[in-house]
Amino acid sequence: NEVYGVNGLLAEVGEYADKIAKWARKGICRIENNRLVFNTSDPAEVAMYRKELAYELGDIKWFVALNAYLLGYSEEEIAQMNIDKLADRQKRGVIDGNGDHR
Repeated sequence: NEVYGVNGLLAEVGEYADKIAKWARKGICRIENNRLVFNTSDPAEVAMYRKELAYELGDIKWFVALNAYLLGYSEEEIAQMNIDKLADRQKRGVIDGNGDHR
């Protein structure tokens, strides 16, 4: 149902953000030039952390798919709608503006 879909999506996005916040607090990673940087030179360790985030993204994607379905759209339709919206905003020079209907 819609409540489960929305709350599940919010929970999973929160888990993704919380994982990064905890790692930053523990010194495992940092944000540098708007990029996530791991504080290790061990490629296997970096791969492990990236895989943990990928698992969370899989959960997020599942809930995005559920919410799209509940609205009567496919994931592809939702993605195309977003591409079209952003292309229109860029064409009109309002890509950096505020609000949904700009």
